[in-house]
Amino acid sequence: FTDLDRQNVRLGIAGQIRTPKEAERALAAGVDWIMLGRAAILHHDFPLQQQKNPDFSPVNLPVSREHLEKEGVSEKFIKYLSSWEGFVAES
Repeated sequence: FTDLDRQNVRLGIAGQIRTPKEAERALAAGVDWIMLGRAAILHHDFPLQQQKNPDFSPVNLPVSREHLEKEGVSEKFIKYLSSWEGFVAES
């Protein structure tokens, strides 16, 4: 898709972008923007972390409820995330 004549249309991607290196690789391939999902849930300041440290390594899954709470994730959303296999560690 990056080779298409997109004129004024911006190309964005989402999915499986979990590390700064993956984000950089996507941008280098020609996408204009990246939508973060799980990376932003796990680290609310993921873009800032990437700017500060290109070798930033996100936490491994599963994460604790406490980690998600510290990242500002609501109790209701944590309950929902608990239904994702391997995302939230069982207490």
